[in-house]
Amino acid sequence: MKNTDKTTEQLLDEIKELRQRIAEFELSQEHRKQAKKALRESEELFQLVADFTYDWEYWLAPDGKYVYVSPACQRITGYSADEFHRDPKFLSTIIHPEDKDAVSRHLEESLESDQVLHVDFRIITRSGEERWISHFCQPVYGKDQSYLGRRASNRDITRRKQLEEELQRANRSLKMLSACNHALIHAEDEESLLNSICQIIVEEGGYRLAWVGFREKDQKKTVRPVAQAGYEEGYLESLHITWADRERGRGPTGRAIRSGEPSIAKDILNDPSFVPWRDEALRRGFASSVALPLASRGQTFGALNIYASEPDAFDREEVNLLGELAGDLSFGIIALRARVEQENAEAALRRAHSELERRVKERTRELVEANDRLKNEIEERRRLEKILTQKEKLETLGAIAAEVAHEIRNPLVAIGGFARRLRQKFPDLTESEIILRESERLERILFRIVDYLKPVEVRFQECSINTIVSDCKDILSSELERRKVICRLNLDPKLSQVRADPDILKQVFINLIRKGAEFMIRGGNIVIKTWETEQDILTEFGNRGAGLQVKHPEQLFMPFADEGESIGLPLSYRLLKDMGGLLSFSQAKDHIAFTVTLPKNFLFQRPGETS
Repeated sequence: MKNTDKTTEQLLDEIKELRQRIAEFELSQEHRKQAKKALRESEELFQLVADFTYDWEYWLAPDGKYVYVSPACQRITGYSADEFHRDPKFLSTIIHPEDKDAVSRHLEESLESDQVLHVDFRIITRSGEERWISHFCQPVYGKDQSYLGRRASNRDITRRKQLEEELQRANRSLKMLSACNHALIHAEDEESLLNSICQIIVEEGGYRLAWVGFREKDQKKTVRPVAQAGYEEGYLESLHITWADRERGRGPTGRAIRSGEPSIAKDILNDPSFVPWRDEALRRGFASSVALPLASRGQTFGALNIYASEPDAFDREEVNLLGELAGDLSFGIIALRARVEQENAEAALRRAHSELERRVKERTRELVEANDRLKNEIEERRRLEKILTQKEKLETLGAIAAEVAHEIRNPLVAIGGFARRLRQKFPDLTESEIILRESERLERILFRIVDYLKPVEVRFQECSINTIVSDCKDILSSELERRKVICRLNLDPKLSQVRADPDILKQVFINLIRKGAEFMIRGGNIVIKTWETEQDILTEFGNRGAGLQVKHPEQLFMPFADEGESIGLPLSYRLLKDMGGLLSFSQAKDHIAFTVTLPKNFLFQRPGETS
């Protein structure tokens, strides 16, 4: 009986415990339902927030596919989220061509970065509109730190960019106006004023070209250019503009002068009125232009012409501002002319007053005039004497050069003959080859000295500046050693080939090395350096020595100047110019330098020359 009661008690305890567990299970189930409901509501809330974000958001999975694209993409790009989901590379197809490289570099960087990265770029929307996008992206990680891709946020900043451009343009315009007003206030004469205004428009306004043309009252009604600044390159000479109502007068300049109103060519490429000047304009990078009348008292007397490198560069506000500038310029021109007229009137008054005193001061005036005539005669005589001296020097040089060439050519022929015989007899003797090559080069140099004042025939071929420099150093090594001059080379091993005449270059380089050594009284160092830029190949002959200084550097490249070189440097200067190059000189304390500049793209060919 006792055992039975104990079993019942245990059974009741177990039932009680079971009921408690059932209650706990039911409670946990309720909690689970509430948690699921809360999670579902949270997901719906997140989806709602994400779908209604103003910016265009997206999430890229590690495999490059879109996990999520916010509907805002359609408002910004004109393309739906489904179009992005269908093609993971769809974004790259709508990026502006000029920004594709920048975006590609950004994407490559984002694959290796854990930081928030940013880039601004342009897209082309479905409607063809150009929009600016400010793009931020960062990596996404799960709770277990697993990589889940990258999340990006894209904001349309087109309006901000437009405002920035407008602000920059306004600041530039204000700066340009301020500078022009300063020039107007301080102008001393009409020519300097016009050139200053054109220069300010190009430099401060950022335009490609500015020029001023005055209306002529001749039969052809021509427009005469009087001032210009910017990238002109012979453009004005090709214009032949008229203000008459015919083909070359129906462009912006002619219309502005006839109408007295600004005239714009929004797109030079497609503007039919710009056909006579289109090719020349496009060749110089002009895409749009505006002509602003210059007028006084309702009468137009000229036009201010401004060219831009992009189409449709002159909106209404820009034209209004430039119109104010043209008005100020017109006022400045008229004011200067009025001042000149006033000065002329004052001069006439002074002349009249002088005429009244003529009877009293007649003798003094005659003496002054006689003295002035004598001074003029003296100055004229000095000028003629200098011209005669220069001519005599030229003639003397020609005679000497011809005589020297005649006297030296025969020994050179003999030297060349002996060198050839030595080469035949001793094929391994390199000195005979050097003697033969240098004797032939000396003979060519003699011909060039004789023909100094005649056109130089340049034989273009691909050649290595470094090789020519090394050869020149070897040729002059004993001479430099005798002068106690140390020559070191600092040559760019990757230096490009140049199209030039190697014989002329060798002649020039030897002359520059020798000239640098001649300037060194007590020995010194010559460092020959080669390098290149995008456009040119440069060779510098730097000479350093105690007390090294050239007293009259402005005469170095002047042939036959009173204190200049006789032929070497001027001839080198001229030979380099014939190859499209330039020889320049600079100096500092104990240091002088000659620099040879040769263009990489010099394509000049003489008649009969083949590439």
